Amino acid sequence: MTKSLRLYALAMIMIVLSQSIANARLIKHWSHQELYDKSDMVIIATATATNETRESTKLPELEAQSVVGVETKFSISAILKGDKKTTELILHHYREDGMSIPNGPSLVSFDPVKKRTYLLFLVREADGRYAPTVGQVDPAWCGINVLGGFEE
Repeated sequence: MTKSLRLYALAMIMIVLSQSIANARLIKHWSHQELYDKSDMVIIATATATNETRESTKLPELEAQSVVGVETKFSISAILKGDKKTTELILHHYREDGMSIPNGPSLVSFDPVKKRTYLLFLVREADGRYAPTVGQVDPAWCGINVLGGFEE
């Protein structure tokens, strides 16, 4: 076998092996305009309290991932879209229940003690709470962003 043929065979083996090892899922990238257009409320706000609910479920898009419901209360400092009289709201989101899975969701969490400010793109749920416009699977990836630096 010639040297170039051996290199070609090795490259093909590496490609086949990497395809069987790679495990990825598509994550939609939303533009700010898309987020704004699909949101009921766009705010700049600070988390003031967070607590778990009794809700325990699996995310529809990732059946292998168990999650626990969380409610975070926000104090609003600016409303870019929505009812300008609103001063506070409750964000309904999830946290992992136990171990995370590879390629799992990018969930959000908030520490009210840190007093971080966020830009949030939200939709109103039937019960009056708000949820991430992008859905519950990857809100940390897009649609809920810490302002003034990176979250630790």
